[in-house]
Amino acid sequence: MILIHPVHRRLAELQEKAERLGGYDRLSSMEQQDLRHCLLANAYLVRRLDELKNLAYIAHISGDMEWVQEVCQKIDELEAKLI
Repeated sequence: MILIHPVHRRLAELQEKAERLGGYDRLSSMEQQDLRHCLLANAYLVRRLDELKNLAYIAHISGDMEWVQEVCQKIDELEAKLI
């Protein structure tokens, strides 16, 4: 079973509803606010994962395996929250 993060599920719901209604401007103001919130949360998740993966790469290149393990643990913790 593949689990979906609640932010991504809500984005999909809002996208489908906007499509049915004929555009994002047809969503209620509360739904538009929810959409912005979900987009910001998604951007944060992507940015944070990218930062951590870049740090893990730098740690690996520098040969600091302890640092690699610390960063990879943070990546694992964040990814666990995604499902």
